[in-house]
Amino acid sequence: MSTLLPTSSPVPAPASPTASSPSPRTWLRKISSGGQIVETCPSFCTDSHHNDDVGALDDLQHGAEFEGTEMEVFDAEDGTCAWPLLSGRISVDPYSEDARRRVPHISLDVFRDEMMEALSPDEFAAVIAQVRAQCDRLEAGVLAQLAKVRAEYR
Repeated sequence: MSTLLPTSSPVPAPASPTASSPSPRTWLRKISSGGQIVETCPSFCTDSHHNDDVGALDDLQHGAEFEGTEMEVFDAEDGTCAWPLLSGRISVDPYSEDARRRVPHISLDVFRDEMMEALSPDEFAAVIAQVRAQCDRLEAGVLAQLAKVRAEYR
């Protein structure tokens, strides 16, 4: 939620988050094209917004990261290392030109910056179902095939 103010309007003092009420956080943003706006974080936002006091109107994003499971993967350049799979962010870009980004959505980092962006709840549920089905197929088919092939190989 935001309130656009002309540059000359008096501006209410930003509310400071306290330990008892971390949200909503409210602050004054100066818009680089002119004017200023009072911004309030939605309840889910955990972003610091340290660098969001000046900028283009559509530069603002609110969000919260979620971690993926770290798995050991092999990369020809880096060798074996732990890498998160299926991590991402719930976010909203309140001034985006893309209507899908102006409402809370998921940006899912599938693996090494391969992103699925601006997923709605229904789209995210479909991705979860597809990943679950693929894991079931891997377990039922490929795992059994690998065990059989290894047994024959010996």
